[in-house]
Amino acid sequence: MNAPFLELTQMQDGWNATFAFQVFHRPADEWLKMRWGFNAAALLDEAIDRQKLFIESQSITEDEFRAGALPNRTLALRGINIPDTGLQIGLLGKTDAPSKEQAQQSGLRYAREIYSTFPHDFLIVPAKSQEEYRQLAGEGLLTSKASVAQIRRGLVSIFSTRYQYLTGFWQTGIRSNEQIWRALAAMPNPAMFNIILQPSALFDNERQILAEIKKRLASTEKDPSVIAVNIPWIENCIKRRLAAWKKNFILQVHLVVEGELDDNLPRSIGSALTRDTGDLPLPGSLVTGPETETESQIWREKIRRLEIIQSSIHLDDLADLDEAFAVFRFPYRPESGLPGANFLELKKEPLPMRN
Repeated sequence: MNAPFLELTQMQDGWNATFAFQVFHRPADEWLKMRWGFNAAALLDEAIDRQKLFIESQSITEDEFRAGALPNRTLALRGINIPDTGLQIGLLGKTDAPSKEQAQQSGLRYAREIYSTFPHDFLIVPAKSQEEYRQLAGEGLLTSKASVAQIRRGLVSIFSTRYQYLTGFWQTGIRSNEQIWRALAAMPNPAMFNIILQPSALFDNERQILAEIKKRLASTEKDPSVIAVNIPWIENCIKRRLAAWKKNFILQVHLVVEGELDDNLPRSIGSALTRDTGDLPLPGSLVTGPETETESQIWREKIRRLEIIQSSIHLDDLADLDEAFAVFRFPYRPESGLPGANFLELKKEPLPMRN
């Protein structure tokens, strides 16, 4: 791997190092030859498992999280529609350190890890200059007055006498991802689909909150404020959140669009990321956004720096491994292409002339 360009930024408590890779699909004939199974369906299953392993390798244990022994590391999947050109797929990474030199060293190590473990179903090319980095990061959109929004999981109310809730789950199908990229490609203006992923853990106070809710639900006959119709779903939710050895992340989904953002793109993406299954119906998704232009500028700057937009509580953005894998997923392309989605292709360097 050629060393990527590192965007080094001084913060109040140290330095950040950020890098970017452009992600390309392998040529169809080359990709199909990589399968271990007997057909293209087997290849897709194998590829999806590789992608899940990549996400899983980004997690940390609760002990590591509590000890704070590891540097903060953040990934961003960034898809950008460039009208009349195509869909650009970027993978950005960020790490921090106390000094500039340590941040540079940590950034290069992190970039090398990502390059060596990223699913080989794709080709990834590092940004080698500040110009290439800014193109992949979509800084043209993020430094303008573009519209910005966040797609979140729907809410399930618990008590009628006090506004208290749990979020639904991120959940999708094998091919639901296709709808996201086709909807993004149909945008007439430049548009960005951004996913931030950061290793995390369930906090002790959150465990206590969930345990208290579980206890209160068990005494519904004495507590008329409980919304009884939601009890089975809430019990399953709490059981899943409190399960031992969970790998957890903070995950946020953002949209940035030049001009006005209507509800069509958020609805297409939100419905693809919060799909029902037979045993787990979901409350769907919702869309939030900044209330003022000043707040919108803050949101865009946080996205630019691969930072989490502040939520009311940490639990609102907590996602387990299965949820992270459902969202942080790169698009696969059938042999004949994905209708309506024109992904940028890797340009092959011409062979050197012989004397």
